[in-house]
Amino acid sequence: MVAKIPSGGPGLGQRSGSCGGLVAYLEKEVQGQWFSLDRENVPAAEVMATLDANKRNLNRDADKYYQVVLAPSQAELRHIDSDPEKLRAYTRAAMEQYAANFGKSIEGRDLVYFAKVEHERTTGPQDRAVQVGDVKRGQAKEGEQTHIHVLVSRTENLARYTERKQAGELERKNPYHLSPLTNHKNTQRGVVTGGFERKQYSERVEQAFDQAFGYERPLVETFRYAHTMQHGTPEECVALRVQVIQEQQRQAVQQAAPEQRQMIRSVDAPHPVEQRSDLTTHTLESERIKAPYQENKPDTDVIRESEQKRVRGPRL
Repeated sequence: MVAKIPSGGPGLGQRSGSCGGLVAYLEKEVQGQWFSLDRENVPAAEVMATLDANKRNLNRDADKYYQVVLAPSQAELRHIDSDPEKLRAYTRAAMEQYAANFGKSIEGRDLVYFAKVEHERTTGPQDRAVQVGDVKRGQAKEGEQTHIHVLVSRTENLARYTERKQAGELERKNPYHLSPLTNHKNTQRGVVTGGFERKQYSERVEQAFDQAFGYERPLVETFRYAHTMQHGTPEECVALRVQVIQEQQRQAVQQAAPEQRQMIRSVDAPHPVEQRSDLTTHTLESERIKAPYQENKPDTDVIRESEQKRVRGPRL
């Protein structure tokens, strides 16, 4: 699961004005079919008008809205059979996590957002295949490419804010301005409190999917694994790769045929005549576990040695 909040930029990435250009662009695959917290099949014109109107006390050049892209993996899509109803339910759960991640005790109903499911993606300049010249830019990507675009107002839901203010539930004078691109993270003092921890949000949306649909996520599919492999230290990468190998070995043992599991248990049992030494037991255990993976899975010692060489560099 990839949860991405694109940064601003020229063209459609410019968020200080109307969202009309981006809404129109997202009509390219199918007309309409936008949905919100409690509505289905919202027309594009209403999406634009509602988002553009929900703003207060923002400078002319300030961002007025943000985009959240939720991209399930092909394994996750297979798990839910790409069910549109489940994708919409998951999007709403992800936006609940979006609201909670600001640390301001707000919920999904305190947001104004509209989302749309798309099923196609094309290659772009960031794709490796385009960079090396294997495919041209703009070609349709193969396989299941379903993903969700969410447009969310920077200002909290003004209608709900006004209602709560009149009912005496709120003491603050102004509605919240909610930026997922802020540099604040759980700030406790100062003018700005709370914040938005983007790494935490990525983990939260993963957990929301797993809990909603009973998905048993392998370690290699987690945000923690992807982030560590890209940004972690060599030691952290090695430790996580070891955990992956151990997880795969446990799964192979669990999936083994009954006679194979019985053979494994026989190896583990103490010898009736001769007492094994700790070293012998450890060797047998290591060989038993590694055997099914000798052709495809590297030993953890090889990984450590490789990482150490990479860190030390070549000898001169």
